[in-house]
Amino acid sequence: MPPFRESISKQVRGPSSRSKLACEQCRKSHVKCDQSRPCALCKRRGFECSLCQDVTFTALEFKAPAAGLTSFKTVEGPVTATFVDETEEVADLYQVTSVSVESDETHPSPRPLDSTPITDATDAFFLWRYIDFIGPRFDMFDDAPRYFSTVVPQLALNDTLVLLACVAVAARQYSLVNDQQQHNHEQALTYYNAAIHLLSKRLQDSGPDPAVFASCLLIAHCEMVESKATAWDLHLKGTGDLLKMHGWHGMSGGLAQASFWIYCRMIILASLCAGKPTALEPKEWIPGGVFSDPATWTLKSWQKKVVFLLGMVHDFWSRTPDDMERHAKQLHDARWKELEAELLSLQSRAPAVCSPISILPPNGDDNPFQAVRYLNGPVSAAWQMLHTAFLILTICTPCSQASSRLSVLSSPDVTRRAQMYARQIVANSLANRCTIAWANAVQLLTIAGQCLVVDAERNACVRVLREIQQQTGWNTRASIDRLGAAWENSWRYESHSAVGQVDAGKLLYHVWLGEERSPS
Repeated sequence: MPPFRESISKQVRGPSSRSKLACEQCRKSHVKCDQSRPCALCKRRGFECSLCQDVTFTALEFKAPAAGLTSFKTVEGPVTATFVDETEEVADLYQVTSVSVESDETHPSPRPLDSTPITDATDAFFLWRYIDFIGPRFDMFDDAPRYFSTVVPQLALNDTLVLLACVAVAARQYSLVNDQQQHNHEQALTYYNAAIHLLSKRLQDSGPDPAVFASCLLIAHCEMVESKATAWDLHLKGTGDLLKMHGWHGMSGGLAQASFWIYCRMIILASLCAGKPTALEPKEWIPGGVFSDPATWTLKSWQKKVVFLLGMVHDFWSRTPDDMERHAKQLHDARWKELEAELLSLQSRAPAVCSPISILPPNGDDNPFQAVRYLNGPVSAAWQMLHTAFLILTICTPCSQASSRLSVLSSPDVTRRAQMYARQIVANSLANRCTIAWANAVQLLTIAGQCLVVDAERNACVRVLREIQQQTGWNTRASIDRLGAAWENSWRYESHSAVGQVDAGKLLYHVWLGEERSPS
């Protein structure tokens, strides 16, 4: 059988896409670019020739059947899972020739269990990139058998969809950390196009297959890595519809359970900066809605409880109204105390492996924070998520009937605690420079960074966000822009004690409002 890459469609550029491949200087001048690097015009003018950095990874041709919907029948009746194309503003970026998803040669059936190893050099390269960089990132809160690092690559030898998803996400990450070179970008898109076509077919033909669930997550990761956080919900919607249809949850066992918890981390990060509820309420993550404490805490159980409580705290925050009647307020305040007690309890039950390895004092402007180092990236990521839960709960501190939200957030005690947690979140990424943890940190740093008032601390937060993009490929530009806008506004507030002083209370107030509630 020839490599599948030879059977799938190749990109065909039309007039609408040529400007996307032109350098930024020619596009601004509205002149034709010869697309060499540097181009002849920039050479002649003595300009720096550079590609526009705002290209979004997209595939034009994937449109789910029947107006974007794929339907399934279950014992309860028909259920619809929605898989949609990428953002419309870049829909003309690529024009791709049609591919018949019915062809057995184009998309062969899953390989037999005794299949031979991959022999194509390009496929093998990107599968190893997946094993080295992507699998450990997905397995961050998972121990043996570490499904995405060991089980999924083995499935890829027998399942073409899994193989396409693995190599697509690895090729995408490779293109991003290698300056989005045109050849690498197109190679990643070619794999992605084939994966999305085959996914559409498998969704119509297969039953509850965890391999399809895992492939959906990988494809969503492939899309989200360069997208703005505001578009992440779009990329995760189809995956959420799929797991609801098949009833997978946090106790399903096997690859489905591992995939479910990864999905939960994704939807928390997707909703965090917007301050809106997650696509799946935390009470639906586990049968009964309660995460029962184990008799003995392991690192895996502790990390999962961290994710669950961050989801609960985030849900509490996103559903808190501006005004409440007396009885609702009493219930709300009681729930806040319950969540605080659960966070403090979980913090005290951290396994010994979660203890700091070293604690070093601040090191000037390069690192204005206390440097707390942990054993590995997954441990540091769990602490970062737990401290984010504490920060959000602090911002949601209950108000009395006579006080406003702004006055509560401006109180010295609340401001001090919020600053403490915000510093811990940023300091974590500076001290624990692990790409596994960094890929999980972008939205957490964005929330924490908005609460900072000291210039050296703000600069350190921006610096680590830029390094995260360089090392992992995750798009952090929108997060840096959001921090800049929040900090610029903070200087416009004038306190009674000092003109031009940063008003920490108003910073926290705008974080509490979130994107959904904040005035433009």
